[in-house]
Amino acid sequence: FDALTELYTSLAAKHYFYGAWKRHCQYRESHVALAYEQLDDWAGAQAAYERAQTKARGGVLPFSESEYCLWETRWVEATRRLQSWDMLLDLGLHESLPEIELDAGWRVWDWNERGAQVRQLLKAAPTEFASSARARFYEAFLALSRGAGGTGSGSKSADFQRMCKEGIRACLQQWNDLPAVGTPAHTTLLHMFQLMVELGDASNIYASLSTTKADNLEAKSGDLKSVLQTWRERLPNNSDPINIWSDLIAWRQHVFKAINDVYVPFISQQQQQKADDGDGESSTPAPASKGTQKNKASRKGGESNGDSDAASKEDSKANGNNGTNNSVLTSYAYRGYHEMAWIINRFAHVARLHGLVDVCINSLTRIYTLPNIEIQEAFLKLREQAKCYYHRPDELQSGLDVISNTNLMYFSQPQKAEFFTLKGQFLAKLSKLDEANHAFATGIQFDLASHKAWAAWGRYNDERFCNNMPDTTGA
Repeated sequence: FDALTELYTSLAAKHYFYGAWKRHCQYRESHVALAYEQLDDWAGAQAAYERAQTKARGGVLPFSESEYCLWETRWVEATRRLQSWDMLLDLGLHESLPEIELDAGWRVWDWNERGAQVRQLLKAAPTEFASSARARFYEAFLALSRGAGGTGSGSKSADFQRMCKEGIRACLQQWNDLPAVGTPAHTTLLHMFQLMVELGDASNIYASLSTTKADNLEAKSGDLKSVLQTWRERLPNNSDPINIWSDLIAWRQHVFKAINDVYVPFISQQQQQKADDGDGESSTPAPASKGTQKNKASRKGGESNGDSDAASKEDSKANGNNGTNNSVLTSYAYRGYHEMAWIINRFAHVARLHGLVDVCINSLTRIYTLPNIEIQEAFLKLREQAKCYYHRPDELQSGLDVISNTNLMYFSQPQKAEFFTLKGQFLAKLSKLDEANHAFATGIQFDLASHKAWAAWGRYNDERFCNNMPDTTGA
């Protein structure tokens, strides 16, 4: 039985795995936890596995070793799906589990500062993991961070290339071990191939960063644009496991941080040069006054204010009459942060589609830590946040507050139309029908070509008429 379930695990054949365990397990707690997993209710599964382990440790359940192992391993998987990496990091640290600690540290740590610790964990890891493509990938990234790839000496570059080749070879060997018919395990392996390919792209990025200076920032940023645009187009499917998305986001944010470490210091140099030239005096008060007005006008919407302020700063830089060249260079210098905001929004969107609303909201809050984001990303962040609240009846008012307290001045007409459409949907769910009707009408006035606004207004009126046919207002 253990060999059979291990085979199902290696093939990622989860339904066969669940079926085998439901026939074999002895306790109701295991049935309940596995049922939660089948429903993709990872929070329920995590809680069920915790209860089972608590009862076993308390002597309530005379468990078997294999079933307790099931509870432990599936609890770890549920915690991974819930993106509780701090919890897993503590588990790996206290239980001396290098593989779990590396997996969690990949999302949590700054690997430039933890390089020595990561190398020790790689040495302490089991032989099976140490020879895997994942371990080769970690080693290659550490080598790249130390100045290998296209940025270091010949020997360092050769080490980096060797690690990349070993990682690709390990992926090919694992691919060859899988059946010819496609399985979910192929998806995970394809993701590993993608990471190895992007590792090569990252070596070109690091090489460009090593030669970037203030006077060639625009040209070097342009060189990175093609690579980063390719990365935007090379994403997993929305239906792929959330851990694949999480892994990709963690990897790219390590690279974006390296870009920020090089580019952001140029901003202070540009500001100093601008001050010396006397170009910034007339335009400096404008952003501050706008931010002050917004904070006074909508003090309750603290969450949305952060995004509105970021958007206003971006807009004032882009449209200021003075210091245009410096503003353009500043936008180049913030490229790493713009890419971070973009990828976080995409991850949050996929998390919401997977029903992981808490993961979505927690991811969106990370955007507040970025010093500069584009207006489009501020809009997407607020839209995703509002949609999260829309699926929680107890938090409908919170979602409505997020929309109502957002300063729409810097958004485009279609974006304003979408915001008012969302506002109408929230008001309709709160049974504020006349206000909802007015919000839908306002949204259409902002953009008469918005099919989403027209469709939402039509559905609203259809439901209103069906619920109260004597009232022909909806018809």
